[in-house]
Amino acid sequence: MKTYLLPAAALAVCLGSATAFAQPETEQTTTTVSSPSGDSQTTTSTTKSSDGYARYRRTITTTRHYDDGAFMGPAGYTYSRYELGARLPAALLSDDNLVLGGYASYDLETPPNGLTWMRVGDDAMLVDRNTGEVVETDYDLFKS
Repeated sequence: MKTYLLPAAALAVCLGSATAFAQPETEQTTTTVSSPSGDSQTTTSTTKSSDGYARYRRTITTTRHYDDGAFMGPAGYTYSRYELGARLPAALLSDDNLVLGGYASYDLETPPNGLTWMRVGDDAMLVDRNTGEVVETDYDLFKS
């Protein structure tokens, strides 16, 4: 009986740690909306997650564009399009000039505590500035 007790305990510890490292469940949906005339369309991809930011996890490619001047990234930065869950480099996170303080004027939602709207290239992204994680993207919100 004692011979089986130690392997059973080890198995229980392994199963418990596997559960602790499990990722939150996610579900993805995509919606495409066309204007009544059919000349423009907006596509929204939503990722539902159980990590507290579920309401915000989505990717939007908009047909409404704002002219806010040319994007000026940090020295040496080359534009890259970031997807949900990607991490922004420290050079972008530390650049306060990229923060969109007037997010309402771009029809962006008020960010929840801990998240900030940032402009990267022609895109607006809702980002956790502590971790750099991209929580929401609004592609092509700004004119090139």
